[in-house]
Amino acid sequence: MKTTLYLARHGQTTWNKVHRFQGQLDSKLTQVGQQQSEQLALHLAPQKIDLIVSSTLGRSVDSARICQQILNIPVTHVNELIERNLGPWQGQYIADIKSDKNYHEILHQFTEVSPPKGESAVSCGSRIYQALKEIANNHFNKNILVIFHGEALRCFLAKLGHNTSGNAYDLFDNGCLLPLTYLHDDECFQLAS
Repeated sequence: MKTTLYLARHGQTTWNKVHRFQGQLDSKLTQVGQQQSEQLALHLAPQKIDLIVSSTLGRSVDSARICQQILNIPVTHVNELIERNLGPWQGQYIADIKSDKNYHEILHQFTEVSPPKGESAVSCGSRIYQALKEIANNHFNKNILVIFHGEALRCFLAKLGHNTSGNAYDLFDNGCLLPLTYLHDDECFQLAS
């Protein structure tokens, strides 16, 4: 038995456009972000998606709502899928944070280092892993669109052993899609080739 999870990043937001960290704060989808969400749904229409699951943050909720209107399927929201908590870096412009001595390790590597009062990549990756595993176990043999966040996606993939040296902005465009299979008998995730 397997469950297929189509992992997607929400559409572009006003803060994405100006390279401002959102983390667990929020900003509205741009017109481009709305179009990216529409394109995501249209691309997935042939896959017979059974359910849309999104983070509870507004940008993911709005992207999911757009996809729901096209795919005409239920949507549910899971708080554990929210973006990584970047502490006081949230709301700051990337250019203003890059000088921090831990910037590269925090946003390009998979370690326990975190912004002050924020969440480490390892903690975020484990949280997303558990949330996706629970979603898969609650929906055997289904096709599920999961809309959440770039940094959370980077941390999750690093937990699976797919380490990169890039940051989420470089790795995952808004509206990007990554198919993932959860193999129930083996209790493991497998990236589609």
